[in-house]
Amino acid sequence: MRRIPNLTLRREDGRVVAESVVVADSTLRRLRGLLGKGELASGHGVLLRPAWSIHTAFMRIPIDVVFLDPDQIVIKIVPSLTPFKTASCRGAREVVELRAGECERRGLALGDRVAWAARAADPVVARGAPVELDSGRRGSVVLASGDQRYLKLVRFLLDGKGIEVVASVPPQSVADAVGGEAADVVVIDAEPVGESLRLANLARARRPEAAVVLVGDEPPANAFGGYTFYRKWDDTEGVVAAVEEALDQRAL
Repeated sequence: MRRIPNLTLRREDGRVVAESVVVADSTLRRLRGLLGKGELASGHGVLLRPAWSIHTAFMRIPIDVVFLDPDQIVIKIVPSLTPFKTASCRGAREVVELRAGECERRGLALGDRVAWAARAADPVVARGAPVELDSGRRGSVVLASGDQRYLKLVRFLLDGKGIEVVASVPPQSVADAVGGEAADVVVIDAEPVGESLRLANLARARRPEAAVVLVGDEPPANAFGGYTFYRKWDDTEGVVAAVEEALDQRAL
């Protein structure tokens, strides 16, 4: 039998919306949803994927309903939807069903971008607080980019490798972020190349032991300034591999 995925939902700033969300990605699971549930614990929910409409026929509890577009942006919230009602949102790709009042308690609002991550076996997370990752993590990374989509993608990929992102900041703030965080690796996405090098040198000055990985839309063909550049969208696997290699070197 195929194992039902269980995910954690959080906003891009790392604040947890729901610690344990069951994925309903088949017709049967989408139809069943929360039917028969007499109670839904705080931090728990169901993700209907793909879906843009839901009904609460024969349900026993009210729920918060969150509609997400293909870019994982919250485009509609229906709070405390009662049994035997319907809700829909054209353009939605996924629907999240949460305990009634959970969106307000967790601070989820229209326009927020969210991200999914595999749920840890026994996560210890304060409700509404930034994610506290376990001590078994392989290392820590600071991401510096003004592109929220890229930050989301790299954070998701690194999280899947057990690598903690301790800060996501604009490129101009990378030196301060590195100085304030125990980062093992710094990933910098800045244009032009000269600006990337300047920020990389500032980061190194604040934390000499941290490795620096540079990415860009149009990186130079060869190593420049002693750094290797990676293409921002075409070589994300290379960026993750470079981070892993740097962490492995630190572990030796």
